[in-house]
Amino acid sequence: MLNTKSNFLNKRIFLVLLLILIISCKKEQYKKVEKTNTLLSNNSFMGSETCKTCHKKEFSAWQNSHHDLSMQVADSTSVLGNFNNTTFQSKGIKYHFFKKGNDFYVNTEGEEGMYQDYKITYTFGVTPLQQYLIDFKNGKKQCLLVAWDAKQQKWYDLQPKLKVTHNDWLHWTGGSMTWNNMCADCHSTNLHKNYDNTTQQYNTTFSIINVSCEACHGPSSTHVDYYQNNEKYKDKKPPKLYMDTLMASKELVQKCARCHSRRSQLTNYFDYQGHYLDHYNPSKMIEPVYELDGQIKDEDYVYGSFVQSKMYHNGVSCKDCHNVHSLQLKKQGNALCLQCHAPKYNTPSHHFHKQNTKASLCVNCHMAGKTYMGIDFRRDHSFRIPRPDQSVSYGTPNACNQCHTDKSASWASKNIQKWYGKHRPEHFSDNLLAGYHGDKKAFYEVISNKKNPEIIRATAVTQYANQTLTQDEINELLHYVADASALVRNEVILAANKFNSFDAAKIVEPLLLDTVRLVRISAARYFNIKNRGIFDNAKYKKAWQEYKEELTANADFASGQHQLALYYQTLGDVTAAINAYEKALKIDNYYNRARINLALLEYNQGHQKKAEELYLKVIEQEPEYSYPYFMLGLLYNETGNAEKSLKYLALACDKQPVIPRAFYNYALKLQENKAYKKSLEIIEKALKQYPFDEGLLYVKLLGQIKTNQQKNAYNTCIILLQISPENTNYQKILDNLK
Repeated sequence: MLNTKSNFLNKRIFLVLLLILIISCKKEQYKKVEKTNTLLSNNSFMGSETCKTCHKKEFSAWQNSHHDLSMQVADSTSVLGNFNNTTFQSKGIKYHFFKKGNDFYVNTEGEEGMYQDYKITYTFGVTPLQQYLIDFKNGKKQCLLVAWDAKQQKWYDLQPKLKVTHNDWLHWTGGSMTWNNMCADCHSTNLHKNYDNTTQQYNTTFSIINVSCEACHGPSSTHVDYYQNNEKYKDKKPPKLYMDTLMASKELVQKCARCHSRRSQLTNYFDYQGHYLDHYNPSKMIEPVYELDGQIKDEDYVYGSFVQSKMYHNGVSCKDCHNVHSLQLKKQGNALCLQCHAPKYNTPSHHFHKQNTKASLCVNCHMAGKTYMGIDFRRDHSFRIPRPDQSVSYGTPNACNQCHTDKSASWASKNIQKWYGKHRPEHFSDNLLAGYHGDKKAFYEVISNKKNPEIIRATAVTQYANQTLTQDEINELLHYVADASALVRNEVILAANKFNSFDAAKIVEPLLLDTVRLVRISAARYFNIKNRGIFDNAKYKKAWQEYKEELTANADFASGQHQLALYYQTLGDVTAAINAYEKALKIDNYYNRARINLALLEYNQGHQKKAEELYLKVIEQEPEYSYPYFMLGLLYNETGNAEKSLKYLALACDKQPVIPRAFYNYALKLQENKAYKKSLEIIEKALKQYPFDEGLLYVKLLGQIKTNQQKNAYNTCIILLQISPENTNYQKILDNLK
């Protein structure tokens, strides 16, 4: 028969934990940085004009750079857009740009759906586009979804294909365009967001409006004082700045990564101490940020791509190609690459294209790009060799067909083979793609090969743990909790949360004292989720405080409220959890992870109708998403509506992502109705993607026995015993089949 109520509750708990997570370096790289210098303790920000006195050349290069012009007060010198009583219209929404005296205004649809005048207070960026900020209540600054194209000299819509309503998170008055949490940390110096979760107000401050010298080098008052009053320091060494010319290449990259990466924050503000991973959690190579092979898809801000590259692993850093003050390329065209690469690579014998054309540029083959924000073309910094053969097999993009749009990937692949032979150089993407397409062991190959980039290995840990693993496979994966890479260690802890049948407390506990804050936080979260009750443990207390800071640092995001709700659930505070889920949906009405978990809570409180309405709302917003159908199928089964249960379980099996338990329950339900043949068809469909799922195989075994397929049942039982050799029930069935 179908799962009992207790089993159903277990599945819901499992789903909650699953939803939490669907969000070859040396360990020495992450050495703890002690606060031994006077970087912040007696230090303050002086402003870039102070730096100019001694660093005229660097200041001159920085002046009028993208960093310098990252944010400015809106005035006649900073505003590039046409505010001369001009009108722009997109998707039925009008924007009227005009001036009142020296001030700049726009009249457009606001957060209540009504048109009104808004004063422009700041400009954001300069080229290829400029955006505009408007002050709102609660301390928020909102960025218009209409921007100025600085090259074409016209207004344009940043989201021309999306129909966005005034109450949508994507609306210009919504969370996606809130400067305080989406933009400010990287566009100003010494930014303190100062969000109050109780009042839901911001008191955001910065020391310097733009990305100044000290945004990168850190506060400089002691540095300035040392050189202005050298006599009082006697024989003391000059105080270190956060960034200097003596940094190793990888250290430079991780410091630039603070702003040039797709990441979430771990701390309330950046204090210029420690490693990048002490303050930020970078996105792994997951959709929709990256293609399945690690190429850029959504905006990733370079870091996640660059650390995949051979360039990075061979000591190349940002400053080898870019002037770190002007941000301009050091050389143009292939001359930039020929700083390091042999001249033979700049000939038709290598690139097989006409010399001195766009097609012969190294970047067009090895740094294929995408256009973001409508007009901003950015290149993929993973510096990969084009792989149209992978496009043929897996549908991933390739550089060849970005130019040859009239040709097929198969055509491109054949030409690559003709020019370079049939063998492709070994690359992690081969195993990564194979893993995504059903070869579970391929993910493990990525993890175990320590020559692979750590961000790729960490991604593979995440994806491997999403598969159905045997106990031996779980044990093997948990060995990587001691890996040299902090990113890998962190993902192994997150994976341990998924293994409900395995207590990893003893393995995770030492990581409460890890050298990296990201890992310590995940270790604390593990004990919180598992409700292990070690709150008196001194190691846990420190990590727990860091975990709580991460929760508060992200409380103005729907995802942050979601995490807070999960935290409250583990403490047994259902009221606070419901409140946090509702806050998440207030921030973003389409944040359905929160809506699904809220439905689970409401159901557990006996509010079945409310839970049903929440699931149906998810289906209304995301009709192809499998989870709400699955949960409704289980809910209707519990409430005795067999017809609806069968209907929604069937729908769950036709949607994405594939949920093995949906197939398991649907097949069992069919067997209850004696539809054994159809039950086996459903199970076979699921087993194509999850061939060693024990639950699916067990239902298959029952169906085969019921349809007198003794030989097939015997073979299935053999497989089940290989997966679970200690299962006496399987052994009894096998003996009977003999």
